[in-house]
Amino acid sequence: MSKSNKKIGIVIALAAALSGCGETSDELDDKLTHNAKITFINSLNYMADFYLDKRSISTGYSGLFDNDNAVSRDVPFNEVGITYGYSYKVINNMINLGVRDSINGNNEERMTTTLSNGDNLWVIAWKDSNDSTLSVISKKKSNNADVFNVRLFANGNYNVSVANSNVLTTEKGKVTEYLKISDCAEGLKVADKAIDLCSGDFGASYLLVVDANGKLVMAEE
Repeated sequence: MSKSNKKIGIVIALAAALSGCGETSDELDDKLTHNAKITFINSLNYMADFYLDKRSISTGYSGLFDNDNAVSRDVPFNEVGITYGYSYKVINNMINLGVRDSINGNNEERMTTTLSNGDNLWVIAWKDSNDSTLSVISKKKSNNADVFNVRLFANGNYNVSVANSNVLTTEKGKVTEYLKISDCAEGLKVADKAIDLCSGDFGASYLLVVDANGKLVMAEE
């Protein structure tokens, strides 16, 4: 084979590799597009709006609180907002998240997080002392029949008991392991406060957002 023919062969091989070995542009787009599901929890003491925007190194948080970036509006305090489906190009896997007071348009808080394809996340707005803050954790089921399956997200360090036996101490801003609770009314206590689970279903999994006074939000995983 001549040198010119060899060069032509290399060019053709590279072109085939770059085109995904004959894949269509739609098939390539599917591979380059990732998806995530994000559910918003408001455990602040006021109604809140949640925002999401692609992260840009050059602009930082600029524009995050524009109306076009509002993804869950008027979430009442101690309630769960919508589940938002977000599609993004692989190279744009960093996002900005924000929360602010729905009524007064103040008390803004923001953070940046990095997504992975198929993420199913909780975004929790909570009080850290007098400051509002945001945390992101992955959803996780751990169903067991005939018990309430719960894990706790707390704004402080609190003793937790199950059936009147101490089992763990929460860490501020972190989620605990799963606990199995058989008595929905008195089986679980946080900081010696009984956590009422009776609005839930036996066998299901729940995330509980708690503070020193007890349960703030009960969200099914």
